[in-house]
Formats: sequence, structure tokens, C-alpha cells
Amino acid sequence: GSGIDVDPNKLHQRLKESFKEQIGRFREGVYLMTGYKIDMIPGGDRPKFKVRSMFAEQEQDHLLFQWPEGSAIESLDLLDTKLAKLLTTTPSYEYIQRFHSIPAFLASVQLNLFEKQTMM
Repeated sequence: GSGIDVDPNKLHQRLKESFKEQIGRFREGVYLMTGYKIDMIPGGDRPKFKVRSMFAEQEQDHLLFQWPEGSAIESLDLLDTKLAKLLTTTPSYEYIQRFHSIPAFLASVQLNLFEKQTMM
């Protein structure tokens, strides 16, 4: 032969590592742009998303969203966490309640946390 033997296992391993690197870079980019660290927790058709702000006071301060049931997906379901409970009492929550907008809600939460941190 030509001496070029490609070990499919090595190739598969390399692809997996490259994919992991790309996902890591993607998540880091999302974090640097939005200030949110987002982890997906697999769960069949309805994965959950754990969302933590870089401005959060404590490591355990996070929000949890879940993929809703049904086919016409327009938003995610906000699940009950300590931080979510706290935020329902703030003006930020209006963005979900009145306008059904998670992006506006998350932006508002981020700005409030940022202002709290920088005004100290």
C-alpha cells in the first residue's frame, strides 16, 4: 500500500476532541458576549438549561429553563429556583409576565446585577 493507514478509532477520537474544543469555544464566546454561563442538562425531548450570570453574588445563584412540550416552540419554561423566586418580586419579571420575553428578562437581570456590583 501507500503507507497511509488511517486508524478509524484515532480519527473518531480526534473528531470528538475537536468537537469538544469547538463547543467549549462556543460556550466561552456566549459567556463573554452575554455574561451568562449556560449549561445544557440533557433530558430526552425536554432538556434543561442552567443559566448563571458572571455577576451573580453566589455560585449557586442560577436560573433553570426547560424545553416546553409541543411542537411550536416560542419560548422556554422558567423553572422554580431560589433565584427565580427572588426575581419574581423584581421589575425584571415583568418582561416574562407581561411581554413573555426571556431575552428581555435576562438582559434586565444582567443589568441589575451589573449595577449592583459596580455601585458597591
